[in-house]
Amino acid sequence: MSSFSALRDVVKAEISHATAIPIAVDDRERKQPQPTPISLNTIHCPSLMAEVTMAADFGASLGRAIYSTSSGSCKPELMLLDPQVVRVPAKSIDNYEKYKIGQTNPSDSAWVKFGEAHLAVGFLAKKNFHAVHCLESLKVDSAIPQALALVGSIAQTNNLPSQFSLSLGILLPWNEFRDREKFQSQLSLALSDYIFRGQQFSVQLESFTALPEGGGIFARGRVPQRPEQKLRNPKELTIAVIMLGYRNCSILVIEKGELTRGATGDFGFARMVQKIQTFTSGQKAEVLVPAICQARAKLGRRVLATLARSQRTELRQTEVEELAEAIADARAEYVALLQNWLRQHLPSQTPIDEFIVSGGTARYLKRELTELLRGFGSSLNWCASLEKRILKTFGDTVSHHCLESRLADVYGLFYKLHDRPLPRLPVPTGDLIDVNVRAS
Repeated sequence: MSSFSALRDVVKAEISHATAIPIAVDDRERKQPQPTPISLNTIHCPSLMAEVTMAADFGASLGRAIYSTSSGSCKPELMLLDPQVVRVPAKSIDNYEKYKIGQTNPSDSAWVKFGEAHLAVGFLAKKNFHAVHCLESLKVDSAIPQALALVGSIAQTNNLPSQFSLSLGILLPWNEFRDREKFQSQLSLALSDYIFRGQQFSVQLESFTALPEGGGIFARGRVPQRPEQKLRNPKELTIAVIMLGYRNCSILVIEKGELTRGATGDFGFARMVQKIQTFTSGQKAEVLVPAICQARAKLGRRVLATLARSQRTELRQTEVEELAEAIADARAEYVALLQNWLRQHLPSQTPIDEFIVSGGTARYLKRELTELLRGFGSSLNWCASLEKRILKTFGDTVSHHCLESRLADVYGLFYKLHDRPLPRLPVPTGDLIDVNVRAS
């Protein structure tokens, strides 16, 4: 059976007995009664659950995981990890441990050994071993060492024992979704016996859920914007989910509750960054990306001056002007290519009732995407309520780095793993919006 057929069958089965329409492949069914209203940061845990529940998105610009442990009250916690992974000699790890000075967070000094391979992951790979994340490789290729590092970081941060059970959910690009069973098998084996930062771990993968990118915001992103608003039943609608990140753009189309098409293309923000690098000299992606994203569409001379590399004043002024032109030209070209790809892959014969849009790059191009999607005559959901909950849950960690759009998909997946609705938000009257909403 093809990956599309398998996924479609799961969607049809779940919509027949639930208010949610989680687009997922889950190796165990969990049927829970309708939950009572819950507070913002707490989920009431089922009596039987894994010791760690983790929703993970192995992004090309940032790995992110939202997790909870059974020792607490299932409060969602955030773990971030740089995406770089590099295989290094065992002696290099020995020397790093021998000569390092100071103490860092586990996620910032992450290395793993499974089988005969030693791999540096995240900040350690980037800073000490000068690793560069390869956008051309499959996401699943680097996802296993990233997953091991995230699980190990969670365990050491929370003083967990070396043996525990894990309930894991992951997000994969549509064009890699067929690899989910192979990924599960390989990851389960790796988790059962590996070393993280010198500590031996044996983790039992108790359950595994795979969603295509966009599945998290579809499962939990349809949230009323106002207390009196009532959402239409998705079984009456055609809904298109658009996820736009650093590496790629993904589309899911759900017609009357059934997934009918999906697509992934290499039209993420990296395409624009690569074009800027073509137009300029010596610019590095890790410097360009935060400067451009923080300024959004308003790149003033002060921001551009931080990107200039020349030490001579007269040359810096010329370089700033060249940078401004390069960024403007690259953005215009990227927007045109992205819009063309979206038009090609969105239904042309079937009217779309609702768009759900999210992702860090989508937020950066909100004006252009809004103009394009309004032409379909559809309602447009930018997951604003979902992002408010993310900001409320994680506070400064998210707001200082504008991560709410980049966390929306994995945040929705986290609540799906717990089979719970989103938490409530206060309204100006002091009341709470009771959001018992999933994908309905």
